[in-house]
Amino acid sequence: MPNPPHAAELILRALLPADTRECVSGDLLEEYREARVPSAGELRADLWYWRQVGGIWLRAYWWLVAPVVFLLALFDTFNYVSSPLGASFGLPTGLPFAVQPPLVAVGLVAFATAYGSWRTRRWQGGFVAALGVSAILWSFALVWSNATFYPFALRAQSDPQWIAAWHWSTQHGHAARNDTFLNWLYWDNVGSLFIAGLVLLVTSFVCGGVGAILGEIMTHRRRRA
Repeated sequence: MPNPPHAAELILRALLPADTRECVSGDLLEEYREARVPSAGELRADLWYWRQVGGIWLRAYWWLVAPVVFLLALFDTFNYVSSPLGASFGLPTGLPFAVQPPLVAVGLVAFATAYGSWRTRRWQGGFVAALGVSAILWSFALVWSNATFYPFALRAQSDPQWIAAWHWSTQHGHAARNDTFLNWLYWDNVGSLFIAGLVLLVTSFVCGGVGAILGEIMTHRRRRA
């Protein structure tokens, strides 16, 4: 008898609250085996099952991600419309330190862990929530940085700080001496995206680990009570 992908089943069970876990997972399994596999084949049925899991995640946590993605895009736009000398065109030159993009991303992952654990009453739910938030934030950063690279590069070419960073990198061997500013800036963005992905991934695991420890402590106390 065919079964859905094991990873998708684990994620699904971690996503669902205790009172709906058996019902929803059972209904999806039944449709997968009795309708999807016979009509579309196992590969397409697997893709359908993954889409159901992704849809359940989005319905549970979209409200966490959407405002933050908007805030990060707004922050980047504010920085872009600021002139290299610090004057802005009717908009703030930046947002307060408390809402800088790295802190916002890490804070969102931590909050998603706490909310997901509370929602599902298990630490696995928090970990899946945090991992999904991290994946969406990184995907947004990837798409946004590529979509805005050339406008940003045109502005950066007249920014003394970016020019100084380019010269420093070429003089200290971090980039080839004949490397153009545009090429250097592109690979600097690639490096930043790679580091951001690692930070988000580590944050997800750390927050999930903390949630697991707290969950075990609370469970142990309930048993003793």
